[in-house]
Amino acid sequence: MNVTNLDSATFGVTDLATCRRFWTDFGLVESQADGATIFSCKNGGTVVLRAADDPGLPAPIEPGATQREATFGVRSAADLRTIANELERDRPIRVDADGTVHATDPLGFAIAFRVARATPITAPELKFNTPGRPDRINTRGEFFAAAAPLEMTHTVFMIDEPDKVVPFYTERLGFIASDSYPGRGYFLRGGASNHHHDLFLLNIGKKRGFHHLAFEVSNIHELFGGGLNMTRRGWRTALGPGRHPISSCYFWYFHSPCGGAAEYDFDSDQVDERWVPGQFQQTPEVFAEWCLAEGMADSLLYKGVQSADTIKTKS
Repeated sequence: MNVTNLDSATFGVTDLATCRRFWTDFGLVESQADGATIFSCKNGGTVVLRAADDPGLPAPIEPGATQREATFGVRSAADLRTIANELERDRPIRVDADGTVHATDPLGFAIAFRVARATPITAPELKFNTPGRPDRINTRGEFFAAAAPLEMTHTVFMIDEPDKVVPFYTERLGFIASDSYPGRGYFLRGGASNHHHDLFLLNIGKKRGFHHLAFEVSNIHELFGGGLNMTRRGWRTALGPGRHPISSCYFWYFHSPCGGAAEYDFDSDQVDERWVPGQFQQTPEVFAEWCLAEGMADSLLYKGVQSADTIKTKS
């Protein structure tokens, strides 16, 4: 079952205008189709917005604005038929005219599968100067005033019964556990995916819901440029900037009016069949090598309390 990527995430929202402003500021490109507002990454992965009371949406897993369905891409129509046959062994499925297969997992999260529409994308070449390895000579480093995410990489479900849901994805749908916090968190990638994870299942106790959606950008400068742009535009940091030891990526999360959070990532692990999964204790040090808890909105420069010259004088 060749699941390749997270292809789309559909949200039921309660304030469309605010959600449109959020994803525009985040760096996605807006369009309209089939009565929905759609925001796209550069590789064609999409965030789909519909009114929370839209009868065409799957039932919510939690009240309010939230992710209502995660759609995963597969390699071929044959893979899609295999998944449909597996799912309908013990649960109802719905198949759209375009072949998209809709179902729910054992905990009630709405999931869908379709032949992938997102396409592979190559980031611009990175150029960094390090001692003995000059790569950017007589050229200033690029400045990013905002971000334009290349691809959507993973979604996160808050779960309460890992023994019930993890085998559903790994044993029946061909997902692979890249790493885990046993009993607490499972980083799952599609069977034909090289992302460290396309789906993270997080057990935080007696709660089910959507946690966050992640997007990869081209370099560390774009991550900071995007995060600072979001901060300037009034969006509140959930966590970051920082760096995860598991998956190795730099991150910056922002609270989203669609529910949960949206995350900028850079330098996430890419893996294949040679990757050796790890099992880790869930501790703050394993979660984040370093991070700012509240972003940079309270920094001296952003408050305007002191100028850069004043800070330099005091250092």
